[in-house]
Amino acid sequence: MRWGRGDGKRDGKAVVAAVLGVLGVLALLAGCSGSGSGSGADTTTGADPSASRSAPAPTGVSPPRIPSSTDLPGGPHAVGFASDASGFALLARCGKTRCRQYVAVLDKGADSWRLARSPLADVRGDLGITAGLVVLGPGRALITEGKWPPPDGTWFSGDGGRSWQRGSTAPSGTAAAVPEGGALVPDCSRPDKEGNGCAPSRLLVVHPGTGRFQVLAHQPPLAGVLSPAGETAGGRLFASGADPSTGAAALAVSEDRGRTWRTALIAPFEEYGWGMRVVASGDVLYAVHPGQLPEEEGVKNGLLALHRSADGGRTWEQVWKYHEGVDPLSSLGDPVAAVDGSLTIHGEDAVWRSTDGGRSFTEASGSQGLGGSATVTPLGYLAGDSFGAGSYRISADGVHWHSFELGDGT
Repeated sequence: MRWGRGDGKRDGKAVVAAVLGVLGVLALLAGCSGSGSGSGADTTTGADPSASRSAPAPTGVSPPRIPSSTDLPGGPHAVGFASDASGFALLARCGKTRCRQYVAVLDKGADSWRLARSPLADVRGDLGITAGLVVLGPGRALITEGKWPPPDGTWFSGDGGRSWQRGSTAPSGTAAAVPEGGALVPDCSRPDKEGNGCAPSRLLVVHPGTGRFQVLAHQPPLAGVLSPAGETAGGRLFASGADPSTGAAALAVSEDRGRTWRTALIAPFEEYGWGMRVVASGDVLYAVHPGQLPEEEGVKNGLLALHRSADGGRTWEQVWKYHEGVDPLSSLGDPVAAVDGSLTIHGEDAVWRSTDGGRSFTEASGSQGLGGSATVTPLGYLAGDSFGAGSYRISADGVHWHSFELGDGT
């Protein structure tokens, strides 16, 4: 999972929001009904494509069927998977004065999800749910609580949620690289003067065997607020920040798990920009540049520009940029770069699809309103609805999708 800025109902200037339900985020059409082992239908998206940190599964490979479990209590707000199709989910059932929090686990090859022990206490009053989830491999997950970064508390499980170990919230020592299964997360040592960002900012490594944080020894050559920006096939890591010379939004890339970095992209459109995100379909990469649009546009998760690389990130072209009143004006979660060459963006008002490399977009049929969002997992793209209804779809190639549902909605 990644920490993002949430969905269309949230403040676009928030540093982080825990989401899916992700890594903040989500309107999936047509999940499966029933509980237990229902696995959902296979679908092929055409005109209607709506539907971590790790690169998607190999293109053209259908992801494993994920079972539905509509007997789980409450509604899910965070879902994550490991590469073996096991997974974790955080759910909450809220009444007038209290929200009870649950953890569900999908074991490898299981035909239903099971409730696991939850380390999270009930939330009373109107404080809201602030728990986040990072899946670190088969049977391993880190739960965070509180606004990130840093979290107020963490818990790690290495045995599929059967036990949880209280973790630290501050880093200890340094890490030379990001181990396989580990994650990069942002660290804010103190807020800036405006209270909207960090000063200074750096990246931490989450270790997959312990859930502990360490400072990445060699930080990207960027200034400003640093954040992970995605991982692509071959283990390339991207980080987002600002060009130290100009202050413009910029990307850095590492091809050796964070041991060394080089600047990959400096965006020409810098006004009110936020951290960029990178998604990939083979050697074709897209860098999405979100940011604050003029107030008259009426969106919170504004889209400033799109950059495209056809050579694996060596060179970039700005293929789309904001123009007054021209959609898509907003972007939620990660775009879906499909093997058929299309690019899908989930906006606050509709789902938008491009078939010319992000240079122009058309509205997906019947997609008006919050279109949910997608996020990248080790299994591929995971998309969920915008209203916490528990309907999800998953795809390895951005074209073929499997549907599943979680939670009883109470």
